[in-house]
Amino acid sequence: MLKHIKKITTVTVIGASLMLPLEVAHAQATPAEISALQVQMKALQAQIDALTSQQQATQKEVAAVGENVVTRTPSGDLLIGETTLSIGGYIKAQATVANNGFSDGKANEIVTPGSLRSVNTDQGSRTSMSARQSRFNIGTSTPVYGDTLKTFVELDFYGADDEANEFVSNSYAPRLRHAYGSWGKWLAGQTWSTFMDLNGMGEVDAFGQHASVIFVRQAQLRYTQPFAGGSLQFALENPEDGGDDQSLPDIIGRVNFDGSWGHASVAALARKLSLDDGTEKDSKWGDAYSVTGRFPTFGKDDIRLQANYGNLGRYMGLRAYPDALTENGEIDDVNAWGVSAIYRHHWTDSLRSSLAYSRSGLDSPGTANMTDSYDTAFVNLMWSPIANTTLGVEYQRFDLEEVDGDSFDLDRVQFSTRYDF
Repeated sequence: MLKHIKKITTVTVIGASLMLPLEVAHAQATPAEISALQVQMKALQAQIDALTSQQQATQKEVAAVGENVVTRTPSGDLLIGETTLSIGGYIKAQATVANNGFSDGKANEIVTPGSLRSVNTDQGSRTSMSARQSRFNIGTSTPVYGDTLKTFVELDFYGADDEANEFVSNSYAPRLRHAYGSWGKWLAGQTWSTFMDLNGMGEVDAFGQHASVIFVRQAQLRYTQPFAGGSLQFALENPEDGGDDQSLPDIIGRVNFDGSWGHASVAALARKLSLDDGTEKDSKWGDAYSVTGRFPTFGKDDIRLQANYGNLGRYMGLRAYPDALTENGEIDDVNAWGVSAIYRHHWTDSLRSSLAYSRSGLDSPGTANMTDSYDTAFVNLMWSPIANTTLGVEYQRFDLEEVDGDSFDLDRVQFSTRYDF
């Protein structure tokens, strides 16, 4: 359209410029003819002005449309106006072979202290294949009032499986993992607990399943204050002690230190444990502490360390230990401890292994069927032959002993193929 306008304008102006001197050169104009010519010139100028205004309006429209054109950022995300839209996740297929049978089917995929107690040593090995760990996420980033507004939502397929079966469709339900927004130093929504440090977790195929891991996602309001070489975080998070009687949120503080030397972090948790069944009422404050570190060693290798102590309950080891015990109308906290070490070695740029050991133990009086100690060990080989692809094989060992002396153990080998997008 712009080319067409320019063409009309150019032709009209050139035509007028050529015709005027020709007429003047070959004839002596009368006053009436000169007056008529002046009228024609004014009309011609009006047409030129109208075309110029139309051209300017069209240019503004094109510029406005250009602001909302979808383009790509250097990282491959989509830029829509001022909002960057990122789409990610991965497809993960995994197969496990366990040395014993178990009545809890989820132990095929995620071993928890609860599912480990369902192991039946009288039964033979079991094989299971699944793609439920596959996940999908969407994130946005938009400049708002001098800062950046970010949102993030992620789903996997470990939701309720009441309607699922392995006979026909394996129709496992989606499950909410993350759903939060952040602006500047504030974050609100569901994501990893502030008491949890991802740097304390290694590249283990049994993700989040080692005995002393702090592993919780929950709703929260978090404030982060960066400083030179780290950050300070404070959060109010969803409370839960098994009775759903809580009157106050869990209170968490964390300080992170980062540098070329690695990463170190210290966190503290304060929580009010409550008993309120309509008849008996009691409450008690509990506290817990966590120290994590990730340090480079040789070449691309690194070691990750974690130590936890206190009223950890559901925060540690996929709830290996209860949050509280109630007796005679009184509530009391349960203390436990946990330590872990994970070393990752790079054989080549694309081939690496992780060796992980984790142990936790009870540090309070316990009842007969409570966990007294819980141990896990993992060793794997991970290969990334091409971009966004990882093939893995991992040996996994789980050992749990109860206060009354009963013990449960499981040996498992897991194979996995993961495609990131």
